[in-house]
Amino acid sequence: MDLKDFFASIATAWPAIRDWLLSTGIQIGITLVIGVLLTWLVGFLIKRALGRTEAVETPEAIARTKRLKTVLAALRVAAGIVIWVIVGITVLGQLGVAIGPILAALGVVGLAVGFGAQSLVKDFLAGIFLIVENQFRVGDIVRIGDASGVVEALNLRITQLRSVNGHLYTIPNGEIKMVENTTMKWSRAVVKVGVAYHSQIERVIEALGKAAADIKADEAFGSYVLETPQIKAIDDFAASSIDVALWIKTQPAKQWDTARMARRYIKKRFDEAGIEIPFPQVTLSIGPKEAELLAVFGQERRSAPTPPQG
Repeated sequence: MDLKDFFASIATAWPAIRDWLLSTGIQIGITLVIGVLLTWLVGFLIKRALGRTEAVETPEAIARTKRLKTVLAALRVAAGIVIWVIVGITVLGQLGVAIGPILAALGVVGLAVGFGAQSLVKDFLAGIFLIVENQFRVGDIVRIGDASGVVEALNLRITQLRSVNGHLYTIPNGEIKMVENTTMKWSRAVVKVGVAYHSQIERVIEALGKAAADIKADEAFGSYVLETPQIKAIDDFAASSIDVALWIKTQPAKQWDTARMARRYIKKRFDEAGIEIPFPQVTLSIGPKEAELLAVFGQERRSAPTPPQG
């Protein structure tokens, strides 16, 4: 076919092409424009929602913004997929393709994927609730089941914890049933110490009060303490001691540093007051019969001949 025949065929087919463009082509164009507008609208609404939260720069607002970014980014992707799947099916219908079998096939595929990806969907839904409800954040120290450590990563599917020993735990969000967060809003250092049973409790309380004042006045760690430490005069009667305790409300994740500092001041004040921190002791009581047997045994040992020295 030469160039003349090609243009002749175009001229012959042009009326049909024009009619198609004026009917089906316009419909497809409108459908695509609607898809673009809907995608833009979703993005605009998400940016507007984030803009409102970013206007306030408090620590809580910053944390809330991070959570919203994670969730809204996932929702934006999901909304885009839904929009363009609908646009694609609509365009195929406008092109004259029978979309009934396509919808049926998509339904079967979706059902199969749904059964196969139940755990994945469960993880994503659980991740959304974890983030929205702010159960924990990156940097928090938590216990999830048998795993505990610092939260290193949190997304819609998994949570990762780094233990004290450096072990990295990766936990699917759908398997998280209960979370113990030791660093949410505030923490507490519980410092227990035993004193001898003959100690005067009034002197012990006085020494603990001085230690509590030392803790609050400490230049390096005093700022961690949120309230005046509470003295629990008698926390327990232990085997070899009377246990007393100091409860210290601290900033999040500062309870361990504060507890170490508190033990130092308690030891100092107890030494100044002459208060004994006892070690485990055992008192052995012997009845009359046992004493008689021991006496007989001792006499036999003393009367026994001494073996010759070789």
